[in-house]
Amino acid sequence: MADEPLFWSSKGEVACAMHAPADGDPRRTADRWQPIPVDKLRRIHYQCQHCKTGQPIRHQSLKSRAPLAPVVLNVDDRPASLYWRERSLRMHGFTVTNAATGESALNAARQLHPHLILLDVHLPDIDGRDVCKRLKSDRKTASIPVVLISTTLAQRGERLQDPRVYYADGYIPEPCEGAALAETLWKVLKEPPYQPR
Repeated sequence: MADEPLFWSSKGEVACAMHAPADGDPRRTADRWQPIPVDKLRRIHYQCQHCKTGQPIRHQSLKSRAPLAPVVLNVDDRPASLYWRERSLRMHGFTVTNAATGESALNAARQLHPHLILLDVHLPDIDGRDVCKRLKSDRKTASIPVVLISTTLAQRGERLQDPRVYYADGYIPEPCEGAALAETLWKVLKEPPYQPR
């Protein structure tokens, strides 16, 4: 319902009163859940990531995108991360479509041929680094720049010293600010894509 109160967390998750953690739930404090202020003039309209069709994020039709907005294929199996990145990138001039698995990312890349792929390293079906190698080895997708992103590598103290080992055009450790994320993607788009020999 349009008038139902919504809440958001510091992780970027959006939920209705039914799906947000209750007042006594420790996650409510740990993730700093708070009500989203009602603003009739807001250009961005939020929705619960758990209601409706069960899909946490709606894909935007590529037919309805702005003419010059670069299309980013945003790949992650965590709904809150997908939602936060999509919201941040749209605010910085990108058109975004999402995928939650390595296999769906490979299919979407072949069908949509986005301007750039933002690819999480840890996916449920295929490691993101292997997805990247497959994309760069496929003639149809080899020219698409790929930026790897990961929370878990940073948490374990691992770093990708050279993302080109995995045929990637860049690497972003999470957490990162939306502006820094967008700046990195714009920078990668200005460079020629990495194409392994």
